[in-house]
Parts: sequence; structure tokens; C-alpha cells
Amino acid sequence: MDKNGNGKWTAKMVAARMEEAVRTLRLLRISGLKPRGYVSSWPDVVIDLADASGQDEVKLRLDPPTPEAITRMDEALRWLCWLEPDQARLVWMHAEGVPRKTICAKVGMSRAKAWRSWAAALMTIASAINVGKARRPDGNEEDLFLREYRRTGNASAAYKLAFQCDGLTSDAIQARARRLMRKYHGDGQLSRHLSKTVAKRRFVSVEPSQNDGLQ
Repeated sequence: MDKNGNGKWTAKMVAARMEEAVRTLRLLRISGLKPRGYVSSWPDVVIDLADASGQDEVKLRLDPPTPEAITRMDEALRWLCWLEPDQARLVWMHAEGVPRKTICAKVGMSRAKAWRSWAAALMTIASAINVGKARRPDGNEEDLFLREYRRTGNASAAYKLAFQCDGLTSDAIQARARRLMRKYHGDGQLSRHLSKTVAKRRFVSVEPSQNDGLQ
């Protein structure tokens, strides 16, 4: 990707942006800044003893993040809405630098499974960003929803990508996605398509060599 933001996003780029979002959020909290409308929705930041020690000194020497950094943080936090809750939690804990052993214990996964889920989540975000950048000029949300659904088989994720979902619960998003699918295909075809997609994915694994060298 060039300096103007042109080009395709990769999993590594998403991981780097999430790490920046964590740093920005920490700086905001250290600085005591609380932009209206975001305080209650921000993820909790895990602060270890190394972070906590000397925080009074940190307040004196660190400037608050720039408006551009805050904008990038807000964007990265919205990306988490495209994931299932467990995947979003994995991505955020990795970005915070939480030890892998702790992550595995918190999500109840083996090291290998947690890594695969994290890598797949990053690729989901990268793919969603790239699909969103390819939107038609008329901004037809339903067309974008259908294209993403046909590509992934995940109606809820496709709905989150195509429509504004701030303030909606997961159940509400799922219900709206199903209503939209019934508009085009009907319940029977939707269920068969989802079943086939899930069956195919059971045989797909994500290996380190396929994920831009993520470790």
C-alpha cells in the first residue's frame, strides 16, 4: 500500500493497525481525555505491573495522541464489529501484547487453534476492508451485502460490512441479515447455502506460511 492508502490490505497490516489502536487508547486514558460518545464502548485495556508503575511520571512526559491517530483508532475499533465476539477478543488481546498462554486460557483454546482463529480474524478484516474499498460509486448497500454473503456464506458479517450497525445487538443484526436474505432467496435456499459453506470450511486450515508471516 502506498502513502495515499492505495492497494490491498493484508493481515499483517491489520495487526499493526490494531496495535496502534491499543497504544492510542492507552495514551488517551493516561491523558485523561474522554471524547463524548466513545467512553462506554471502548474495550478495556489490560495493564500489567510494568504499565502501572510510574504512571504519574508518564502523565507528565507523554502528549495526547493526534487527531489522526484517534481517527485511525476509531476505525480499527469498528473493524472488530465484523468478527464474532471470541475472534474480536483474540485480536484485541494480541494487539495488547497479552502473553499467548494467558490468551489461550481466557478463550479456552489450544495454542494452535487460538493462532489459527486469530490469523483468520485478521484475514477476515483485511478482506472486508478490501471489499469495502471496491464499493460501487452509488454505494448500494444491498448489493455489497449480497456480494460479501456469496463470498463468505456469513450473513451477519456481510450485513455488518454493508450497513451501519452501531448500537445494534448481535441478535438484531442476525435477524436483519436473515430478513434481507429471505427477500432474495427464501429460508430454504439460505439454509442450504449456509450448510454447504460451513461444511466446506471444516476442511480448511490456516497455516503460518499463508498469512504474511504472522507469528
